[in-house]
Amino acid sequence: MLGLFLFCRFIDSLSFHFDSMYGHFHFPINREIPFYRFGNKEIGKIGEWGTRVGALEKNSQCKYLILGDSQVFGSGIFWEDTFSEILNRETECSWINFGIPGFTLENELSMYEKVRSKISFDRVYLFVYGNDILETGDTPDYLHFVKKQFWFLRGISFLFPEHTRIYLKKRYFEIIQQRMEIELEKYAKLNHLDSRTSQVKKENFVTLKGLFKLSPDYLRGSLDTKTYATINFNRWLRILRQLNEMVRMDKKELVMFYIPLEIEYDPKMFQIYKEIGFVMDSRWLNSDSEFVTSLKSISKEESIPLIDLRQSMRFRSDLLQSGDIHLNETAHRLIANILKQTL
Repeated sequence: MLGLFLFCRFIDSLSFHFDSMYGHFHFPINREIPFYRFGNKEIGKIGEWGTRVGALEKNSQCKYLILGDSQVFGSGIFWEDTFSEILNRETECSWINFGIPGFTLENELSMYEKVRSKISFDRVYLFVYGNDILETGDTPDYLHFVKKQFWFLRGISFLFPEHTRIYLKKRYFEIIQQRMEIELEKYAKLNHLDSRTSQVKKENFVTLKGLFKLSPDYLRGSLDTKTYATINFNRWLRILRQLNEMVRMDKKELVMFYIPLEIEYDPKMFQIYKEIGFVMDSRWLNSDSEFVTSLKSISKEESIPLIDLRQSMRFRSDLLQSGDIHLNETAHRLIANILKQTL
């Protein structure tokens, strides 16, 4: 039995060499759906890839593909104020924003696989957010999903953990797709959101307190990649290398752009997280986390340019939406200005 177990685990380890479709979710294709800023509705047009369509269409000689999550999408701000739309207005290039709230590197790889041969672009900007390592791992919501699966799948996962995990992750993202469509149908019927109640909750940092109850290791699981979060970091690194290999095969350039967690640049937020009860490390705010150190090493080893937003954000407290973790208009303008300097 021990020999069989070891053989199965050896076969499973080969999954690290497989190019697997992880799958991704997206907004309903070719529809108009509502988004909200301080309770005010804005209608967004969704295109053929399930991503929001830029307001400015133009024939340009330079086209850049942007991959990322809600920070890239611009959750909580009007579309015209996102850095991608600012760049579409103020540069001669086209900036194609494929950011979707909730995306992980697995989803971004899957999205790239789907569109790489279907659209024209010259460069890929991969926006890495400070919690990407944690989100690539086994989040509480994902674990809740796994517990609902048939017993034999959980049994197979004992022998083939990585193969089974890749399969379950794909199924999990399909469930998220279903949830998204149901929630959007609810919001589509509203003309206005009452922002007064949500504002009170934001000022009391109810969301962060809830995050602490759900994931007290949120920060360590995101930033301590050489100690606490080694397994998840290695998974993330494997996916990054897959993406980089695909981009190079397509004869394009991959650029990483690091958006730090708020506790990596905002002293006020660092103190708030500390008071809530999160385990804190002063190095996250004053120098480099293990994750940032790893990103710098990856940048050199894999020859992937790295733009570190911390250099422009450090010790500023004016870059977040009120009581929220998402970047505000000032931060998006900052990102746009930095990207313009790289052209």
